[in-house]
Amino acid sequence: MFQFDVPDILRAALIFLRISGIIFVLPIFGDTPTPVRVRVLLSGAIAVGIFPLIPIGWAPQFGADVIATASVILRELLVGLTIGFVARLAFEGLLMAAQMVGYQMGFGTAGLFIADAEESMSGFSALHRIIVMLVFLTLSLHHMFISAIFDTFILVPAGGAMPKAELGMHLIRLTSDVFVVGLQLASPIFVALLFAMAALGLIARTVPNLNVFTLSFPASFFLGLMVYAATFALFPDWMGEHFELNKESLYLAVRSLAP
Repeated sequence: MFQFDVPDILRAALIFLRISGIIFVLPIFGDTPTPVRVRVLLSGAIAVGIFPLIPIGWAPQFGADVIATASVILRELLVGLTIGFVARLAFEGLLMAAQMVGYQMGFGTAGLFIADAEESMSGFSALHRIIVMLVFLTLSLHHMFISAIFDTFILVPAGGAMPKAELGMHLIRLTSDVFVVGLQLASPIFVALLFAMAALGLIARTVPNLNVFTLSFPASFFLGLMVYAATFALFPDWMGEHFELNKESLYLAVRSLAP
């Protein structure tokens, strides 16, 4: 028979709260198609797995003070939501690149409703989103987030989260980097489309009778797909370096929460 005392139950509850806060915000795992029951069970499974590894003194002694107990619970949720938000920002730049490129390729007039994203996006953006997820899972980059979950328990004790001013500046910098990452990823197609539009403009000036507008969409579409396919071989290595930098940002955010 298993025997659990009250401190162990409270420690397990705090571990579950922190992990669930991370899982519910993480990309892929926290998206809408993943049922809430699956996310809760996944959080519980990870909590059970790391529970024996957490030191007994990690959780504070709970008294009869309800306000102190509520403060500890909120701090645990704050740690989980912060880590999940930083992880999600790593994906937003990748998806923003496809949205910008899709509009330039002529997909701005047609969109698909993506249920898990709860928004409409172009067909090219939806294709790029699926490819990003497949490469992410194939390279086992999700292990980085799982290890970061465990490291948060080493760096930040239960109820010890003390957000510093550096955390706010760090989140602002990460948010601005979303646009930088999007432009870096979309720049090869942007440059190719720029030269294509310049060539079509010269054709329109030299051959006024030719309807260049009808040629711009197929030209942009096929050229964009060709450049995207040509640069796809470099995409896994680029994603590995990108998420390695995101890992450093993740741990920097955790240290900004440490007391």
